[in-house]
Amino acid sequence: LSLVFVIVVLLIGIIVLACQDRMVETCETTECLRAAANFKLSMDQTADPCEDFYQFTCGNWAEEHPRPDSSMSNDWFSEKQVKIMRQVRTFLQGNGTADEPLPVKQTRMIFAACMDTENMDKIGFKPIYKYLKLFNLPIIPTILNITNVDYSTYSFDWIKSIAAIKKYFGMDVMVGFDLMPDPENRSVYRMAIGTPELDTGIPFNNDNLKKAQRIRRRLELFGIHSTNDESVILEEDENEDEESLVGSAYSSYVSEIISAIVQDYRNASVEEENVASILSAGKMIYNTTRVLYRLNQAAENASKEKDTDPMSDIINMSVTELQNSTDSYIYPHEGISLWEKYISLMFTDVPEVKVDMEKDKLLTSSGDLLYLQTLVELVANSSMAKIELYIWWAVVEELIIHTTTSMRSLHNQYSKTVTSLEASLSRSLYCANGVNQLMGMAVSYAIADREFSKQTKPNVELMLALTRQAFNNLVATTTWMDAQTKAVTLEKSAAMKSLIGFPEWILENGTLLNFYKGVNVTNSTHLDNMLNVLHRNMLEKLMDFRHENKFGWATSPTNVNAFHTFQANAITIPLAILQYPFYHLGLEALNYGAIGTILGHELTHGFDDSGRHFDKNGNIRQWWSNRTIEEYENRTSCFVKFYSKYYLPEVEDYINGELTLGENIADNGGLREAFNAYKLYTQINGRERLLPGFENYTHDQLFFMSYGNIWCESMTTIATKWALEDSHCPGRIRLHGVLSNSPEFARTFNCKKGSGMYPADRCRVW
Repeated sequence: LSLVFVIVVLLIGIIVLACQDRMVETCETTECLRAAANFKLSMDQTADPCEDFYQFTCGNWAEEHPRPDSSMSNDWFSEKQVKIMRQVRTFLQGNGTADEPLPVKQTRMIFAACMDTENMDKIGFKPIYKYLKLFNLPIIPTILNITNVDYSTYSFDWIKSIAAIKKYFGMDVMVGFDLMPDPENRSVYRMAIGTPELDTGIPFNNDNLKKAQRIRRRLELFGIHSTNDESVILEEDENEDEESLVGSAYSSYVSEIISAIVQDYRNASVEEENVASILSAGKMIYNTTRVLYRLNQAAENASKEKDTDPMSDIINMSVTELQNSTDSYIYPHEGISLWEKYISLMFTDVPEVKVDMEKDKLLTSSGDLLYLQTLVELVANSSMAKIELYIWWAVVEELIIHTTTSMRSLHNQYSKTVTSLEASLSRSLYCANGVNQLMGMAVSYAIADREFSKQTKPNVELMLALTRQAFNNLVATTTWMDAQTKAVTLEKSAAMKSLIGFPEWILENGTLLNFYKGVNVTNSTHLDNMLNVLHRNMLEKLMDFRHENKFGWATSPTNVNAFHTFQANAITIPLAILQYPFYHLGLEALNYGAIGTILGHELTHGFDDSGRHFDKNGNIRQWWSNRTIEEYENRTSCFVKFYSKYYLPEVEDYINGELTLGENIADNGGLREAFNAYKLYTQINGRERLLPGFENYTHDQLFFMSYGNIWCESMTTIATKWALEDSHCPGRIRLHGVLSNSPEFARTFNCKKGSGMYPADRCRVW
């Protein structure tokens, strides 16, 4: 009888559980239906999730989301960024209201000027001529010898030119300069000098072409396939075949621009004898760029050889000490007073700041110092006319597309040849993008909504709080950290700030006006508008040199992305990313799998291979014990080896596990934290409803499917090559790399060890 009783009780229990399962409702909200429909269309459910989870979640995504003809890649991030930019464009095209803040009205003026191509054609090259004069450069390069220059008496003040360029639109030419928080005391600013940044300060210039220029310089322009060459070539190779240095497209592009400027300024066609001079000038530009690139690479290699402690490579020196150091490289040539002049020129028109050339120590590094030394040697042994030509071209290349229709057409043709794209972005979206990058906070006025602060923001803050709790739990249970290191790590986690959505001061009276004080724009002067804003921004930065550094938003709210700022110990989650398919997915299982993993990713950056050097106040110091650091580095070396094994057959190359280490640590930690955070959420709120059409999938499985979905993408072969230069792995690799290291994923989908998504060896930090 007792056995019968037990059987009856078990049967009753099974029936009750079955009834409970049937009682769980299916979610029928618009958000759930949209998420389910997206899964149905994007997934390849014939694929085995344990063998290829990317194919399982994203197998049909590329077909459903065709790559635009104007883009080299497509993913959810770029698709949603275009959606935001369309909203911004509509806003900028509108008339606005009388009570809008002046900066918002100015964004419409900048947009209108950008759209007025007829006026740009009418103005022609006059703005370029104005800025060339402002930058102490000739209208026509001296090297062309069109005006019969006596080279024996020719002189050129290159320091004056590069300082003016930096000051007016923030672009480094030959020398890199910036004001940055002191690594050891982030409340104060320091001057940093060294290798130049390759990116322009002009926000309108095409991102695809900027990438193309970087890759071209590395692979095509220089014919460099290894960065281990210790030699630094300071002499031009006049015998090297031009076609091995650059593609014919770039050669043609340079020559046609120079010819157009010569013809316009002289109001006459280019004479036959000048054609050879123009082609020769192009070759000089190639060679000088090639040499400077190699100097830059040598500097990078010198810094890479240093200890993993970032402070071990930082050098503090006075301007005089820097001058003496670079002078030693050109002995017995007479030293040239360069750096005091450069610094003085940067702070001209900034009366609030008096620089002490002895007490105000410059921040540099062993690699940067090597670069400056060899740069001075290069200049000392070069014709000043060639140096002038290189700087002249650096300016013209950036500004020329903001002049006439013919120059934009020439640029677009070159861009298509280099990128293999069939179309370019529409002018209106191009202008909307540029205005957004130029005055992002004012543009964000268009999407800022007070209701967000009442509804969405509290939910995201709760998600972040649970994610932080999940991270803290992982820290508490680690076996490789000692107790004291755990304690200070938890202190940093607790101190980490979060900026979510948009700064509410955007909607407050007078605040935007103060934020953009000094901006002066018109409806008709496109190039002047850009450089006026950029010049104003640079002056504001220089004026803040003696002020306490106060960190704010890492980006504008219109950016579909998320950020971690090491020296602020803060993460920024812009409003633009809090949209489908990252958020508003109907079920919290889906939300935690999408935006939740992004929150975890940004939080974990504070403890990745770079973030771990910064304490809770954002200062670099050793705040972990030596034993913990040793254990940590052993674990991160596992990730380097793990990701370096991923091979991309379409480009016949491997992922760089060292380059992508920080992002891979953040990806792996972020996923685990979000998964555990969702478990904490269900403990509080109970089981969720089912997803329509996916009732046979558990909520844990839906979590991972949502995670997989945000990394769906399509890329051209060229884009895949470029991805190897990025600190982020391509989406497929990001997804496979993280899930292959996730025991939670393997348990959820019952994957067997040795399957595609369950390798024999795994890596783990957090």
